[in-house]
Amino acid sequence: MAEPRENAGATGTTATAGGTPPPRAATLVVLRRLLQIAGVLARRTASGLSSACRARVRRGRTAGARSWLVGTIIELGPAFIKVAQMLSTRADLLPPHWCRALATLYDSGPPIPAEELEPVLARAFDPPIARELMARAAEPVASGSIACVYRTTLPDGADVAVKVRRPGIEDTLRVDMAIMRHAARLLAHLPPFRGVPVGQIIAQLTGAVYAQLDFVQERHNLALLRANLADHDSVRIPRVRDELCGDEVLVMEFIDDLRRRSPADMPEDERTQAVMRTLHAVYQMLFLDGLVHCDLHPGNLYLGPGSAVIVDAGFTVRLSQDAQDKFSSFFYYMSVGKGTACADVVLSTATSSPDTDTEGFRRDISALVAANTGVSAAEFDLVRFATQLFDIQRRYGLYADPQFVFPILSLLVLEGAVRDFAPRIDFQDEALPFLARAMISRTLSASRATERSARS
Repeated sequence: MAEPRENAGATGTTATAGGTPPPRAATLVVLRRLLQIAGVLARRTASGLSSACRARVRRGRTAGARSWLVGTIIELGPAFIKVAQMLSTRADLLPPHWCRALATLYDSGPPIPAEELEPVLARAFDPPIARELMARAAEPVASGSIACVYRTTLPDGADVAVKVRRPGIEDTLRVDMAIMRHAARLLAHLPPFRGVPVGQIIAQLTGAVYAQLDFVQERHNLALLRANLADHDSVRIPRVRDELCGDEVLVMEFIDDLRRRSPADMPEDERTQAVMRTLHAVYQMLFLDGLVHCDLHPGNLYLGPGSAVIVDAGFTVRLSQDAQDKFSSFFYYMSVGKGTACADVVLSTATSSPDTDTEGFRRDISALVAANTGVSAAEFDLVRFATQLFDIQRRYGLYADPQFVFPILSLLVLEGAVRDFAPRIDFQDEALPFLARAMISRTLSASRATERSARS
């Protein structure tokens, strides 16, 4: 194994810590943007009241509302799209039908205009590389709201992927996120949101989005993930070319033939091996390393015959040691059917009100765990379990610390991506060896700490 995994309480640039707080935006710029947002909302509302929309609403009012919301978010721009995408994973905060609606948001954008791309490339690369990239400017291999990815061949013959941050995107996100944070503080005073940590939630979400601008940290995370998973030979993470990276560009090896395969594209044994190896890598992140890729959807996880490729570490969370311990404990107690212990772990991580019925919460969590203990791998549905867990939390007015929620959500995203490939894999059983290693490691660490304390 490579260098230490940096899990001893380090935070790095993490979604849970709120990322790098966006600097304060100029008042005039914020006011101008508020007028634009108001214009979009007014236009979308008028459109929503049109006769065609009313007819659609009559056929399904909730479906019409979800469609209106998704369309409005797209028109509001990249900051709103990114935050909404993250909210789509927060089944602990929103009902499942709203999560499903927000999950339909597709993060895309046009190529970076040549006149904007050229100065970025000129600052980052020697002229031959910059010219080669400019020749491919109109056809990026990927084009998102924050960055575009281009393929090129270096003078040494290596094929690389070059991720280029969109010029001006930092200013765009800074303004919109300042607006979101101010709006959250106002919402917190309204009756429906009293007792809900709206400001904290929005700060965490906007911070996680803003952190995706930090290519230096993403480069560091990719290198750490690659080192941490060095023993997982069949799970590949692209190697970063540090000497070519900068604040605006991230250069890594180009992995060819990345395509979204369907289960029919591989024999069953190869599908099962690919899923097992991916799952083991994720358990290594969760229970041993503490650096967790939280966005393993099909655009970032590519399953091949007996292998997998993981790309894009923009949404990578650093768990504190305490969060690792509590999540490991929760997962272990769930696997052995100790519902009350599971409830106590959640209570120790959650924000609650003085009148929260903790005994009722323990009772309902115990019933949920009992209903899912001992069921076959094919019958256990992690998505359904987590949805019910989060629904119970919402009903009792509990808001869990994201350091506890994000590991669960990383598994939910993973299960959604791989369950069709290997439906009989037992997510709980496969975790036990990693849980055992984690517990032994922490017991030994605690013992050594006690000995050092006694000697001093």
